[in-house]
Amino acid sequence: MGCRAHNASITDFGGVGDGKTSNTKAFQAAIDQLGKVAADGGALLLVPPGKWLTGSFNLTSHFTLFLHKDAVLLASQDENDYPLIEPLPSYGRGRDGKGEYAFKGRYSSLIFGTNLTDVIIIGQNGTINGQGASWWQKFKQEELKYTRPYLIEILHSDHVQISDLTLLDSPSWHVHPVYCSNVIIKGLTIIAPTDPVSPNTDGINPGLFNCEVLA
Repeated sequence: MGCRAHNASITDFGGVGDGKTSNTKAFQAAIDQLGKVAADGGALLLVPPGKWLTGSFNLTSHFTLFLHKDAVLLASQDENDYPLIEPLPSYGRGRDGKGEYAFKGRYSSLIFGTNLTDVIIIGQNGTINGQGASWWQKFKQEELKYTRPYLIEILHSDHVQISDLTLLDSPSWHVHPVYCSNVIIKGLTIIAPTDPVSPNTDGINPGLFNCEVLA
């Protein structure tokens, strides 16, 4: 998981770091395009200084998402920016969902990946801000049909690194690696109010079995 042969900036795909413009399509377009060449030496997407509002997007293999120290990813507060995905097999249902909806799906995480290999999310202490207050309020008022999105969730993947970032105010868990192997998580600063202000905003919540954890 070293240097990448192919590099691009989110601005190359129309990204606007003004804190107001939605960059969901720009992030997904950038990752999809880099994914076409990532098998040949890997690919890196740079998020430069600015405030980058975005909804959920999916990662690809042999890929690095790199946040500049003055870059802030701002998570959209619009539920429509988070596609519904299947509940985790180990849960069988959504954790927050009510009634029949709990079994129908959950909101995809802000940064999501599944069935990947060689994935890095890293920064010079760049920030990912989940802007979770509206989600916390809806949860406490029982207004959500589906489980809240996590900030970062990686499933069924191998050789994953998440490091040198500041993570703030996730709608729910901040980092959730599950059914993964060879995972490195280090150098994270994770900040959220304590429960009950921000319910279930665990810092790092791995799904583990048959694993060795090295600290």
